[in-house]
Amino acid sequence: MRAGHPDNAEPQLQPVNSVWQLPGRRIVSWRNWERFAVGVYDRGAGEGIWKSDQHRLVFSLTPTPAMQLQIDGGPVQEVRQAVNLMTLYPAGPTIRTVGANSRYAQVCWNPSLYRIIAPDLARLPQVDPAVTFPDPLLGQLLRSLVEEIAGGMMDRLLADSLIAALAMRVAQRFTPLPEQIPDLPPPRLRRVIEYIEANLGAELTLAELAGVACLSPCHFSRSFKEAVGLGPQRYTVQRRVERAKALLRHGDENLADVAAALGFADQSHFTAAFRRETGTTPGRFRADA
Repeated sequence: MRAGHPDNAEPQLQPVNSVWQLPGRRIVSWRNWERFAVGVYDRGAGEGIWKSDQHRLVFSLTPTPAMQLQIDGGPVQEVRQAVNLMTLYPAGPTIRTVGANSRYAQVCWNPSLYRIIAPDLARLPQVDPAVTFPDPLLGQLLRSLVEEIAGGMMDRLLADSLIAALAMRVAQRFTPLPEQIPDLPPPRLRRVIEYIEANLGAELTLAELAGVACLSPCHFSRSFKEAVGLGPQRYTVQRRVERAKALLRHGDENLADVAAALGFADQSHFTAAFRRETGTTPGRFRADA
């Protein structure tokens, strides 16, 4: 699916059961999934209101003057904005802000996501509002999500992996959790790798692969990387590219058919992934083979 929206429709970047009012709000890019949404937006000067049943992480993309912020009618805080600083608005409180023209990236996720990515948690992580804090890892994860949707395509397995890592990073930062990484025994690792090989043309999800490994998605992602040296999404892309090389060397299918056969969204998505992994395009690779 391409990021974007019909010209006559307001993109539904905010989650269900939410209030999101901003002066001069303009959606730059966005993408919705079942339990989370990612996007970039501009806001105009003035007062904004946010209240939701979902967590929201906001990442400042432009330097702006100080902003005023109020949580659930409490004292007004003056917040110094800076590029690469983040603010966490957890599900529940009403947040009022008064700010200037600025641009932000945001990701919203339903707290129930934790029951999917880490079902062994004894309880859902409880987080409080956190205003303008630095976190290089969170920043990197959010920038990766934003860059992918700006490119027009996003692999489902990549989206699942990034959002699981981001949600767990928030939980670990604000609600300390055990750091134990379960082992992925060789028989189960082999089963996952065989499953990936057999389904390179399908839209694989993190939960699907984790089920094959008999682990939670969060633990699976980390255990797989520990065992293989690559995350499941990057490993899957590399296997698709290797399969593509064989098809390009020995077959005469056009590039669009090769892309479709190997689970890429379209030929441009295939070409971008192939170039990233090999340094050349599929067409040039075929010509040189």
